[in-house]
Amino acid sequence: MTDLEHIGGEATVERVITAFIDRVFDDMIIGFMFIGKDKQRIIRHEIEHALQHLGGKTSYTGRSIPAVHRPLPISHGHFRRRIALLKVVLQENGIPPQVIERWVQANQRLESAVVHGGDCLLQD
Repeated sequence: MTDLEHIGGEATVERVITAFIDRVFDDMIIGFMFIGKDKQRIIRHEIEHALQHLGGKTSYTGRSIPAVHRPLPISHGHFRRRIALLKVVLQENGIPPQVIERWVQANQRLESAVVHGGDCLLQD
């Protein structure tokens, strides 16, 4: 059984990601980076990314992670705040601890690509 099946499928991912992105947009520490951004587009790409690493058949279709984040003033602290918000939202939505761990790890692997604009496995 995949993590996606374990948590109840795509509907759960959509609910969790929507709550997460709402939290990120409203956050007093990192929310400023999302002013004027297309929230629905971000939700769609976050869902694709989550489905991909949770065992779904969906692939990420957005621009490369480094290219998207390179122009933004993202520090390690900002990135880690995002991870902390993700953990809270996953817990609030009843995601099992072992799935939370893998979900968070998949996101943590993006830190160097987001903060430094370095290499990332996700491509255009």
